[in-house]
Amino acid sequence: MPISFILLNLKESCVDPVRLRKTNLVSWTPPCHDCLMFNVDGYTRVQPGPAGIDGVLRDSKGHILCLFSLCVGSLDSNSTEILAIHKALQLCASNPSIALSKVSIVSDSKTAVSWSNNKDSFGSFSHLNTILDIKDILSSFQNFEIFFRPRSANAFADGLAKRGSSGEGFGVVWSDS
Repeated sequence: MPISFILLNLKESCVDPVRLRKTNLVSWTPPCHDCLMFNVDGYTRVQPGPAGIDGVLRDSKGHILCLFSLCVGSLDSNSTEILAIHKALQLCASNPSIALSKVSIVSDSKTAVSWSNNKDSFGSFSHLNTILDIKDILSSFQNFEIFFRPRSANAFADGLAKRGSSGEGFGVVWSDS
């Protein structure tokens, strides 16, 4: 399925009308030249409940290189956030041209980012294998980093995750260009 088709169908569904209340907005900022940014998010309607993970990989010009949106069953919010980071890292590591690039994985979950980056913390036991794999990928690909950014800077990824949790996920799509 072409990325342009998915983007046309996502235009309206990735807007969250609940966010009309006044908040401190932080807009998406592109990565530096020759760098890539993978914005990821996880979403759970109830704790635990139907969950989705998603991500959007963009270059310094804002061009979308990859999208993913997946339903991941019934999970809690920390699990979905960890799985979203993990999926982005797996996709980057498995693509030879991306694996050589400097990639920032950006999540709106301070907890998931902390567990992924902290050498001594693994979250709960249920996350152990996923966190260990995240740390293994990070040590193998020193050009990959994981950062926290507020939800408003991750709005597109947030909208995709809500679709994934409702069972409307579309899988993984790489750009043709």
